Amino acid sequence: MGQRDSLDGLAVFVAAAEAGSFSEAGRKLGISASAVSQAVKSLEERLGATLFRRSTRSLSLTDVGSDYLRAVAPALSQLRRASEEASGRSGRPAGTLRLTMPRAPFELVVAPKLTAFRQAYPAVELEIAVEARMVDIVKEGYDAGLRYGNHLDQDMVAVPVSPASETILVVSPTYLEHHAMPKVPGDLLKHHAMVCRSQETGVIIPWTLHRGSKAVKVTPSSATIVHDLASQIALAVKGMGIAFAPVALVSEPLDTAKLVRILPVWSGRLDTTYLYFPSRRHQSAALRAFVAFMRQ
Repeated sequence: MGQRDSLDGLAVFVAAAEAGSFSEAGRKLGISASAVSQAVKSLEERLGATLFRRSTRSLSLTDVGSDYLRAVAPALSQLRRASEEASGRSGRPAGTLRLTMPRAPFELVVAPKLTAFRQAYPAVELEIAVEARMVDIVKEGYDAGLRYGNHLDQDMVAVPVSPASETILVVSPTYLEHHAMPKVPGDLLKHHAMVCRSQETGVIIPWTLHRGSKAVKVTPSSATIVHDLASQIALAVKGMGIAFAPVALVSEPLDTAKLVRILPVWSGRLDTTYLYFPSRRHQSAALRAFVAFMRQ
């Protein structure tokens, strides 16, 4: 098997592992599911190892396959970026740009600009993973990510793309029909709330409320742990309890009276949002274009 065939086999393997099915991988790669299956089979024969567990209903990595994916995905991503960099120097930005971010930055910062970016750079294919977990973008083969300033690694290049904003306490009128209106921050301890758990420390992240120069921290004692802000807001609309969310994400339910603001003299602060990536030296033309577009 030649070097080009080996690289193609690796690309198909990574696509199948990420998609979780041969048919979905084939759709993304523009080839048939049988061609994906054959490429993976040839790779397994060359390695002398089984990479996938196959059944009529599911496809999953073996332990060997998981280890192999962790080893080859970053290298394949670097090769892809090098190719895209070379092509970008001779023309317009092109190729795949892999991004990871929590839902709030996606909805507030990225989503409103995606259509315009697509129109400006039609040859750039965006692959966006919207997830709450802390992602090692180098290890997992992402080109860049969006994250709040208080969660940035020091060795990353960070470009601010959205300023700090206000977070407020909201709840549904239905919930207040059965629970007393909180009058001071301490009253929040008597209510149910949607909160996040720190993925670094494992503890519930407290709500930090500000009123002028005064600040208090509150950790609701009765809580549902939901790491996705959009899901927290959806649960609040359904009457599940109190949510602490960015103003921009709750403007629609506030305008339509699905939610009401409580303790209006108290609010929090959502940190500046940064687009971050490992190094300026190896930026692809597609990433440079995306960074510039997000900064507009």
